[in-house]
Amino acid sequence: MHAASRLLLAAIGSLTVLAGFIVIAATGERISGLYAVVVGAVILFAVVYERGRYRSIDADVRNDAPGPGGGEPVGALPPGFRPTDEVFIDPTSGRRMRVYLEATSGNRRYMAED
Repeated sequence: MHAASRLLLAAIGSLTVLAGFIVIAATGERISGLYAVVVGAVILFAVVYERGRYRSIDADVRNDAPGPGGGEPVGALPPGFRPTDEVFIDPTSGRRMRVYLEATSGNRRYMAED
């Protein structure tokens, strides 16, 4: 997700939460206000926790530095992963990314290609 999109969604989420609290305080409409607060909070949660990188959960848990293009760190693929024909351009970094597949589990990993 681009930084401008993130900023716009954060602003919308924040304003929705604020509007919900204003509705509750000004009119006493708890249900309507609470609905707006929850919707705004969900938007903010999505902005904060959205993963914009193509890397494994293992790399996130270990807090590894992202590799080129936001994918797996260089040389970090476990044994059993094979390159596929699936290639795409990461819209954030502009890097060419290749998908690697571990056939027995179906796990996918993404590595930048130079």
